Amino acid sequence: MKLGFFLTLLVSLLLTHSAQTAEILWTQYCQHRDTMKLMVHLDADPQNPVSELVTLWTKADGDWEELASQKIHTLSATALFEMKEWPRHEELSYKVTCGDSSFEGIFRAEPKPDAPLKLLGMSCLKDIGWPWKEAVAELIAHDPDLVYFSGDQIYENDYGSPHIVSTTPEEVPAGMMNYLEKYRQFGRAFRDLLRDRPSIMITDDHDVFENDLWGKGGLIMDGHRTTGGYRNHPDWLNNAEFTQVGVLPDPINKGPHGDGMFAYYTSVEYGGVRFAVIEDRKFKSPPSEVITDPIVSESHVPKPNSDAGIEVVRDGDYDCTQLDREDLDLLGPEQEAFLAKWSHELKESGQLGAVLSSSPWAHIAMYTRDSADLDANGWPQSGRNRALAAIDDAPVVMIHGDVHLGTLFRHGRENWNDGPVSYSLPAFSSNASRRWEPYEAGENREPGSPENTGQFKDRFGNKMTVYGAGNGLNGYGMILFDPIKKEVTLEFHPMSEERKPMKAEVDGWPRVVRF
Repeated sequence: MKLGFFLTLLVSLLLTHSAQTAEILWTQYCQHRDTMKLMVHLDADPQNPVSELVTLWTKADGDWEELASQKIHTLSATALFEMKEWPRHEELSYKVTCGDSSFEGIFRAEPKPDAPLKLLGMSCLKDIGWPWKEAVAELIAHDPDLVYFSGDQIYENDYGSPHIVSTTPEEVPAGMMNYLEKYRQFGRAFRDLLRDRPSIMITDDHDVFENDLWGKGGLIMDGHRTTGGYRNHPDWLNNAEFTQVGVLPDPINKGPHGDGMFAYYTSVEYGGVRFAVIEDRKFKSPPSEVITDPIVSESHVPKPNSDAGIEVVRDGDYDCTQLDREDLDLLGPEQEAFLAKWSHELKESGQLGAVLSSSPWAHIAMYTRDSADLDANGWPQSGRNRALAAIDDAPVVMIHGDVHLGTLFRHGRENWNDGPVSYSLPAFSSNASRRWEPYEAGENREPGSPENTGQFKDRFGNKMTVYGAGNGLNGYGMILFDPIKKEVTLEFHPMSEERKPMKAEVDGWPRVVRF
């Protein structure tokens, strides 16, 4: 009897322990000056707490040395390590363990401030062609110093997993599990790229289960989506975003904002280059502020021949400049002030910089030639102009994603070409559904350039000098910062319809921006 009792107890304990174990799936990390943050992603279920610890080891003199241990955060299924006074210019091997699971990688030595910095940029990663083995192998072969994901790392209905909307605290754990089913597929595809180099990741609308997004300062949505705000509960939103942006340096003003949403906008300095990480969704004003017509379509793309919708103006003769108001926001006052301060400090430092955000600050990507989409960050014009004024003449390039179209142009504020150069990365695996095909040829084109290049005003009246548009092309970007020559080289690497690398030139790229 006693033996049977103890055998039963032992089996019960073993089963309980087994139920609480978690496998390490992948890691991502980001270094800012002398601070290193490493996030470990595990296959834990947000609906069931895991009691095991995750331990970080580094290799010194050939032996593994235990550095720290962290609990697994239940809702995000992650463990986050933060190390101060990091030996930034030394390469160190690292290992993370959790129970019997182990995962290894390399903390790269940060490039010296006078060495070129190679940035790899990607955007819009729908599940088409997943896991993109040939493409990922080529990305790793480039051996970038830093990786940038500009948003839409996932789409809410990908990987055969319809999305769940979590509107109450009780629904959040199941909603997070639904989110992680998709985000873990992203991690499985890029784990070998991310384990050995730092990354900067920001979120866009689909990452937080929104189909276009006007965050309205972090409010909960109380009407149609174009009235602004978020559909999901703040606990879901904050944890979902944390899985992607948690390794970034501490936010400038985390908040909470609005109805309880956290912000992550911040700055990163790596390899002598300064990056402003911007949120151009969370504080943006909604279209309902200026368009009051009845809703004509719930679809992302309005029905053919429909009247002016609450989001998209389809009448090519309509003067969209009248949709502006001085009180409308793109970034919001606090983020504008941060960007102005960051730009001033960049100029004082003599370094090169980049502004990273979700979407380009002009309406250069269209479904049809007549459409004017208020999802584009060329609207609201006053908010966009204040944001560009905050950058002023700092030595920066702007790098975005979102629009499923690789574009390269220079902003004009008061005059042509008095703003920064903007590179919108091509969609990595989403359909290249938008195009830049203006009715008239651009003015003051460079010799031999296509007619869709040159000087244009977008539908909202914003000036832009277009250098290139990769209509119909998927791909990724490489950006080389050269601090000695004070120049930035922008490259477009196209991929085939099968989402495999291909060798082809794209008009407008590469382009060298000199300061």
